Amino acid sequence: MDINRIWAVYFSPTGGTKDITMSVAAQLGEIFDKNVCEIDFTKREQRQEVHCFESSDLVVFGMPVYAGRIPNKILPDIENGFQGENTGLIPIVAYGNRSFGDALVELQTVLGMRGFQALAAAAVVSRHAFTPLLGTGRPDSDDRKEIAGFVLRLAEKLKNGSNFPELYVAGNNPVGKYYTPLKEDGTPAKFLPAKPITDTDKCTGCGICAQVCPVSSIDQADYSRVSGICIKCHACIRKCPADAKSFTDEQFLSHVKMLEKNYKQRADNFFFN
Repeated sequence: MDINRIWAVYFSPTGGTKDITMSVAAQLGEIFDKNVCEIDFTKREQRQEVHCFESSDLVVFGMPVYAGRIPNKILPDIENGFQGENTGLIPIVAYGNRSFGDALVELQTVLGMRGFQALAAAAVVSRHAFTPLLGTGRPDSDDRKEIAGFVLRLAEKLKNGSNFPELYVAGNNPVGKYYTPLKEDGTPAKFLPAKPITDTDKCTGCGICAQVCPVSSIDQADYSRVSGICIKCHACIRKCPADAKSFTDEQFLSHVKMLEKNYKQRADNFFFN
């Protein structure tokens, strides 16, 4: 396969997906002696344009897993914002040590309908957005060795071929429903309306929370007010330098405790070449 440009494309509110996507793209860039072009479409204004790619492009496309799927509020931006021309694709999903569900096959399918052909794919564990107790420190050195091996296998595949069969990855196609979050007692946790609260004694008014919100829901005039939807990405919480943001919703907190109780055991990465 003749590669002209290598792209790293990602939606990454807390940085985990960016880390994995850039790592794969950078290693490919080194192997093929190409600079890596980067598209970060995490912020809403970055999702307003259409990005078109050629057949000589290779696109490493990273997304986080939300409830076993691609985030539903971002899915239309993928469907409307990216167009390939029989463009080589490496779909990657980052999941928080529970399950990547149908997210990988969903990403492959959605972009496949937009002119991209998946040549390899990966589901890699990253620290869970909700809690530091799941996927702590991942991807770690062992994960990065696995990622490097995946990239080397992919590079050999690209060097030795130009016509590639359809790639099969784990997951249901058509994709299933979004995972139903559970509370500690095993009943559904209904926290869709939950929004982060602000400790006004800690808040310094720096505005970082509003800047990093991927759906522009934090009021620019009052950072304690979340006027729009909240996708529970935790960007505002993780990036607040004063530790002034948190969730207090009881059902959400019960779900987090359930995750911490049942999903601490080290989960595997999955690679498809």
